[in-house]
Amino acid sequence: MARNKGEESKKKIFQAAAELFAHKGFHATKISDIVAKAGLTQAAFYLYFNSKEEIFEQMLEDFEKQLIHFSDAGKKVADIQPEHVKDHVRETIADILKFLGKNPHLTKVALRENKDDRLRSIIVEKIAANMSNNQRLGIVKTEIDTQFAGEAFLSVIEHIIERYVMTGEKTENELADQVSLLFLEGILNKN
Repeated sequence: MARNKGEESKKKIFQAAAELFAHKGFHATKISDIVAKAGLTQAAFYLYFNSKEEIFEQMLEDFEKQLIHFSDAGKKVADIQPEHVKDHVRETIADILKFLGKNPHLTKVALRENKDDRLRSIIVEKIAANMSNNQRLGIVKTEIDTQFAGEAFLSVIEHIIERYVMTGEKTENELADQVSLLFLEGILNKN
């Protein structure tokens, strides 16, 4: 029972910190703000974390570990029949949106509050590398700048998480339909 209570307290602190870092920023958030939001004491905070910096670093590490699952989704395209590629891309986008939308505060902290942009750069590089590989396989147009496309894709995902997922205005599947249509088909009619 005590172990479950301890795990629950740590989770409350973690969630409160993520929300405050996302809304107020890392530097403007104090440990006293975090524990007040979590409904705990500063002593409880120090049972689990040595500093605000430690909880921030743990957030980034946890986020990165969870994101690894999606990082090589573009590699799988080569093994898919051409008529199923669009469906695969759409499903992958929906899965990414569901993952990022599951904890939008952590997503915002990891992608926007992280000053060194290391994690964001890793994601963009993975997207670009997968797209470049798919260019060599003839799946992606060769005239696409994959680095630019990776940045554009991640920027769109970041914004729609904040704009639509956090507000509950649209579902991840509705958004995946629109994002995949935009990135795979463009905005102009083919004729």
